Amino acid sequence: MRVTNSIITANSKLRLQTGLQGIDRLRDDISTGVTIRKISDNATSGGEIVRIGSSMRALTQFKRNTDSGIARAQAEEGVLNQLTNTVTRASEIALTQIGTTATAQSRLVVKAEVDQLLNLASSLGNTRFGDEYLFGGNRANEAPLFDPAPATGSFSRLMLAGNPVDPSGNITLEVGDNKFVTPTHNATQVFLDTDALAALRDLSTALGDNDTAAIQAATARLNTATSNVQTLIGAQGARVNEMEDAKVNLATMEMNLKMFRSDLRDTEIDQAMVELVGKQTLYQAAMSATSRILGLSLANYL
Repeated sequence: MRVTNSIITANSKLRLQTGLQGIDRLRDDISTGVTIRKISDNATSGGEIVRIGSSMRALTQFKRNTDSGIARAQAEEGVLNQLTNTVTRASEIALTQIGTTATAQSRLVVKAEVDQLLNLASSLGNTRFGDEYLFGGNRANEAPLFDPAPATGSFSRLMLAGNPVDPSGNITLEVGDNKFVTPTHNATQVFLDTDALAALRDLSTALGDNDTAAIQAATARLNTATSNVQTLIGAQGARVNEMEDAKVNLATMEMNLKMFRSDLRDTEIDQAMVELVGKQTLYQAAMSATSRILGLSLANYL
């Protein structure tokens, strides 16, 4: 087979172009800091980078949910502490009106303060968190409790088919793959199930009726209500700890994904510089050799 000058020239040009492309690519890697700028650069690593990007977007949403959950739980803790103080104050008032020194007149005087405490407790049930009611449950856009509190009947102002219903349901947040948390209780759990509002109203009624036995009974209910609220405070503390742990885990996962992505995509500058110098040296040598080969003519063989 005869090798002509045109074949030698074409092959030489192809090798030079390939070498020049390799140099240009290394220069781009060094200037941009990344070795993979499109999937076709490395299909396997490119696919991994796409999957990492999707995972990191999910982690970002999980982190937002965790922050929101912690803020909600801490807001509820603040309300529970206020409710504890309110019920405790009512219990202290009740104790002063059980003894023989209490009169109908003194009980009417302190009843006014108890009524204020009852209305305060009821208003706490309508605490807002952003644009929603913190204790609204699955009807977070509606105030769950009457404010001021009614003297009789249901404390809930929610209606269903014309009938009063207690708040129900809870907001859940996803803080990991298939991991959900419930950051807050609803108004039924905090204000009705603990017996806080009913105990306050019973004390108000007993004071107005000048009924010592009823005052004693209301005092016992208030003490039980205080214990129930304290139980919720403990539960909230556990929830906050759970979400704080989830937040730490998410941060660790995010850091690991960033490191993995960096290993796949980012340029190792020192290694790239050495490789660039080597390719430039080879390219210059190839240019010199090619120029000598292409410069040969028939006269060189005579």
